[in-house]
Amino acid sequence: MPYAEIDDSLSLYYHIKGEGMPIVFIHPFVMGHNVFMHQERLAEHYKTIFFDLTGHGNSLKGNEPITIGLLADHLKELLDQLDCEKVVVCGYSHGGLVAQEFALKYPERTIAVILSGGYSELNNFSPIFFIKSVMYMAKFRQIPLAAKLQAKLNKHYPEDEEKIYELARKSDPQRAYEFCKNGLGYRSTYSLHRLKMPILLVYGTLEKPMHHYQIPFLKEAPQTEVVYVDKGTHQVPPGSFQEFNAAVHQFLKPINESYNQ
Repeated sequence: MPYAEIDDSLSLYYHIKGEGMPIVFIHPFVMGHNVFMHQERLAEHYKTIFFDLTGHGNSLKGNEPITIGLLADHLKELLDQLDCEKVVVCGYSHGGLVAQEFALKYPERTIAVILSGGYSELNNFSPIFFIKSVMYMAKFRQIPLAAKLQAKLNKHYPEDEEKIYELARKSDPQRAYEFCKNGLGYRSTYSLHRLKMPILLVYGTLEKPMHHYQIPFLKEAPQTEVVYVDKGTHQVPPGSFQEFNAAVHQFLKPINESYNQ
């Protein structure tokens, strides 16, 4: 399996498929890169990069407590080793915080930002309750239970559930807890005006508690586009992958044309 050595204590697992403009996919907590298994279809048009965040999946947990900023730095180191000068960052749910932070810290490396179920800060009950529930499971070493929950929520086909679970259950409890906790305290709302690259927000029509999170993006970064996936839940990338992949490709087509010139 391919690994990028970030430091003496940390190696990140990655998987690459396809050629062309690179897109890196960033997963949520207590999951691994294979929650994006159905995004591999985009390799027909792009260089798709999948990896496991620190302390998740096949990646090591390292010696340093993680923050959203540190995860963005780890991604930058991974891309350096892969000789990817510029990328599209695509974050799903909590993974979108890492995507935003990467774009804010390394705008010269960011072609575009895609967020599925994305938010610049958390301020309503349902997502906060879910994240705190996973934190509780991680704190009391119940990662297999959290992994089963994530796998059940994120399957499309029945066989997806076991694949997602097998990688999710490898999550380190401490790193999963840190990822959840630091995400709860993360706020990029007042920095969004610094994002000058194209931005795509994708929401399912059924995840109404998340829809208001588009407002600060549209206000502070007016180049933002919003797409709603009909009958989609919060789990759009795996659950409604055909529609999600189509939205991503439609958004990236003109950007890809400029990239290839």
